[in-house]
Amino acid sequence: MMKTLIENMKTIKKKQNAQVVQDYFKNFQVGDVEGVLNSFHPNCYIVSVKEEERPKEQLHGIYRTREEAKQFLKNIVTLFDTKAFIVERVVEAEDNLVIAMGTFSHLVKSSGKLFNSNWVQFCIIEDEMIKEYRFYEDSAALIEASK
Repeated sequence: MMKTLIENMKTIKKKQNAQVVQDYFKNFQVGDVEGVLNSFHPNCYIVSVKEEERPKEQLHGIYRTREEAKQFLKNIVTLFDTKAFIVERVVEAEDNLVIAMGTFSHLVKSSGKLFNSNWVQFCIIEDEMIKEYRFYEDSAALIEASK
């Protein structure tokens, strides 16, 4: 009986972890900026495509803290007009890791061209918030759409 209780507790925890990511996407899709920001842990670590320091207005690179997450969102809406963003799957991994994947189509505002890509996102959940967030897309397709 104790083993079943422990297994159920692990299942509940994993559902909560996946729900954090699902709520993040839901808030993003309805334009609830505060909801999106509140999905992030105050001391979050965000990697957009490449793990390196970036100029403030550059989308790809490292963001630290929920405050910098605001800049991350600002950079997305400044650079792109999202035409479609599809979440195909949110998968529980082990412990506090949640993996999501899907496709998107963004109009690159500077070029007027479409940037279409598959994407994958890795999230580490802590205190029912996204503590670490890593988002990967087809960078070559972005370069081509930006020309």
